[in-house]
Amino acid sequence: MNKTEKVALRESMIIVLMGAVINFPLQTYLLWLTIDNWQWADPLKISVFIQLIITVVALLRVYAIRMRFQRGKF
Repeated sequence: MNKTEKVALRESMIIVLMGAVINFPLQTYLLWLTIDNWQWADPLKISVFIQLIITVVALLRVYAIRMRFQRGKF
């Protein structure tokens, strides 16, 4: 495995692990918010809403991690 492959593997592992750390609590909070607080009962509505939020968070997370790797800070 060359240096580029090692860096790519490390970056991928960090992105996936950070996703798990961020998305599980976020998804749990959003489910609590939509079901318990907002009293939503439509599973499709809840799924689309949560997917939109998680997608935006994922884009920001991957962008931030990628920029840190480009600058050599990871």
